Amino acid sequence: MSQRPDVRARDIDRALASTALDRAYSDGQLSFDEHRLRTERARVAATLSDLRRLLADLQMDVDLPEPPPRTPTAAKGRVLLALASVVVVAVGLTAFLVSRGDGEPTASATTSISAVPPVIPMDLPTDVVPIVARPFVFDTAEGLDDLRARYIDRFGTSEVLELNIQPAEDARADVWRVSTDGRRGRVFVDGGFQVSGATELLQDDEPQFDWNLVNSAALARLIAETPATVGVPEAVVDWITVDIDSGAQRISISASDPDRRGGRVEADFAGNVLSVTPSSP
Repeated sequence: MSQRPDVRARDIDRALASTALDRAYSDGQLSFDEHRLRTERARVAATLSDLRRLLADLQMDVDLPEPPPRTPTAAKGRVLLALASVVVVAVGLTAFLVSRGDGEPTASATTSISAVPPVIPMDLPTDVVPIVARPFVFDTAEGLDDLRARYIDRFGTSEVLELNIQPAEDARADVWRVSTDGRRGRVFVDGGFQVSGATELLQDDEPQFDWNLVNSAALARLIAETPATVGVPEAVVDWITVDIDSGAQRISISASDPDRRGGRVEADFAGNVLSVTPSSP
């Protein structure tokens, strides 16, 4: 029986993930910023798959529980309910058709027909244009340019503190910025922009950078080439960080496969590779 990766996470699952992140930080697998960001993600994770993505590239000895197999009981109940609805409609329709031969419907026929709501036609204005939300794409030059342009249009600035992207399944991003009260604030990017109500103290040595300095085409190329660069072509890029680290531009991209093989590539904003760090399970 296949497992359900979308099963909802419990508090104990989030706690186990946080414990694994703490251990990864203590033994040097995560930097301070990575640990802080992933721990925050674990705290608000909705499903087990969200938690697994946070731990995918780590060497860890804390395993999340496997989600229970899908049982046929609920599906069977839904099928029976659907069949019952069809029977009710069919009986009502039959009674209505029979009643037409007598000129007047019977009381039972009237009752059955009334259970089916009437269809009310509605004419829509011909000049109405439906609004379709344009999804974000985080692993192409065009998608990254679009993300930046929509952020600048929404917040009126290209100055940010840090950009974090998870480009894999259920892709999402976080943009850290200086909030209106001068603190470190976060904007969730997941189908739209959602400003977090929680902020943090801004560190004195944490500079902003101009997002326009990041070469989107170079970043997209790095994302595509990172699995092969770390020596695991079948790996998937699961984490991207863009910020200023120790006064230097930094793009950090990590990738891993299901066996937790992979590594990390670091580059500057122009896409020049500065270091490659393979990892093993």
